[in-house]
Amino acid sequence: MRGRDFLKEKAGWIAILLLQMLLIALIGFALEVHAFFWGSALFLEAVILAVMWVSEYQKKNAFYRELFQSLEELDKKYLITEMVRKPEFLEGILFYDALYDINKSMNESVGDMGRLVREFKDYVEMWIHEIKIPISALSLMNYNEKIDIGSYRLQVAKISQYVEQILYYVRADAPQKDYLMKKCRLDQLINEVLLEHKEELIEGHFRIEKENTEVTVVSDAKWIKFMLGQIINNCVKYQKPSKAYIGFSVEEDSSMARLTVEDHGIGICAGDIQRVFDKSFTGENGRKVTASTGMGLYICRKMCEKLGHRIWLESEEGKYTRVMIEFGRDDYYL
Repeated sequence: MRGRDFLKEKAGWIAILLLQMLLIALIGFALEVHAFFWGSALFLEAVILAVMWVSEYQKKNAFYRELFQSLEELDKKYLITEMVRKPEFLEGILFYDALYDINKSMNESVGDMGRLVREFKDYVEMWIHEIKIPISALSLMNYNEKIDIGSYRLQVAKISQYVEQILYYVRADAPQKDYLMKKCRLDQLINEVLLEHKEELIEGHFRIEKENTEVTVVSDAKWIKFMLGQIINNCVKYQKPSKAYIGFSVEEDSSMARLTVEDHGIGICAGDIQRVFDKSFTGENGRKVTASTGMGLYICRKMCEKLGHRIWLESEEGKYTRVMIEFGRDDYYL
């Protein structure tokens, strides 16, 4: 902090001081007061103010010199408050406190970003491991030159699903750029998703039932189809061969429409139900089924929050799992 900059800051006070001295001198002459008295008073006031300003300048200069010197030496400049001492003058204290809050917020943001990057890295590593399985199966079929068309299509479908999942995972952080709210017929969306997953459903000998699905809701058709696809993937993954079943049903009233997707698979243990929508959580079932990333339901919940829907599930281990998606009614669209 340069001295002339400090004097510029005090220019107003200096002008007031000079004006005051002039007025006191004029009053002294008018009242015929001896110049020694009013001159001494003015001199003493000037000395006191000079001492105060010099002391203030030294405090401020020491603080800002330390601040800018530390900034030059730091690579991560957002850590500056860890390197400088809190000043003793009011403006510096206010500045330091504001800077501390800013740095704290920045550190939290940097920490959150680092955590997201690590989570994405972990997911990509897991995703690569999972997608290598169907790719290896296809390579083996081509090498043996004995291609079962049904099995071949099934492996291709798995690759497509894995690619779609990572694509939607990336989009889920900024879905407002990628969704369009409009009227959708649930039965049509369900039929399209079933057709996309026909290879797995045929392979697993699934029985499909639908009840009251001819309902119109307001949502983004592409995202709803993705969520239904993830739910169907789980139904296939955690099926019981003797009870391969998926049921779709809709309940509705004046305020909402609730879609329920039910399977009669291995179910979910009670201790895992509250965590199945957490990122990368696979639980007990994930240990039983190797091809489990724990990301499908997490993405579904995240998208439902963005779209204004609700999603939850009920399950009884060894008997069934029901996933419910609730759509609010919108009179403007409907």
